[in-house]
Amino acid sequence: DDRYTKDPEPFDWLKSYQELKGFIEEATGREKAASILHAGCGNSLLPEQMYDEGYTDIVNFDNSSVVIDQMSARNRDRRPKMRWLVLDALEMRPLEDASFDVVIDKSVLDTFACMDSSNWVVARYMREVMRVLRPGGAFLCVSYGSPSTRMSFLVMPHIGLEGLRHVKMDSPTDNAHYVYIGRKP
Repeated sequence: DDRYTKDPEPFDWLKSYQELKGFIEEATGREKAASILHAGCGNSLLPEQMYDEGYTDIVNFDNSSVVIDQMSARNRDRRPKMRWLVLDALEMRPLEDASFDVVIDKSVLDTFACMDSSNWVVARYMREVMRVLRPGGAFLCVSYGSPSTRMSFLVMPHIGLEGLRHVKMDSPTDNAHYVYIGRKP
């Protein structure tokens, strides 16, 4: 909460909507009516830009009530269908089972992968992702982590993403960014 209180200006980690647009179109099947969950949204401009392009069924969540209040107020009039929730990514209830076509993750997995108990925490997070995804739904993860450090999390037996692939994206810094995309069977 402290970060967002001190600096409420929108900020996008990793890649912008324009850089991710092709992956989002792949994940949604170019279906603007797709139901999208944006995990750990922070104050990213991504959902605003997606909404303005026609994706209006977007639920954004973060564990910071400060940023959710800020982003909800910022978007209330211009993007009335967009929803904002304070949730823990490890326990996404009250979100219903199989309720989203796409889950977008920009560095939530990275955060959990850096914890001491990373295998357990990532497994719990991915169980929640798979729970809320509809059959055939896509998990789109944008990460600092290379395949050598992230694929092991995404191929855990209980996760079962189909067609999982990764793409290395150029970055203006020396740090590469990676996009991982797979579908729930």
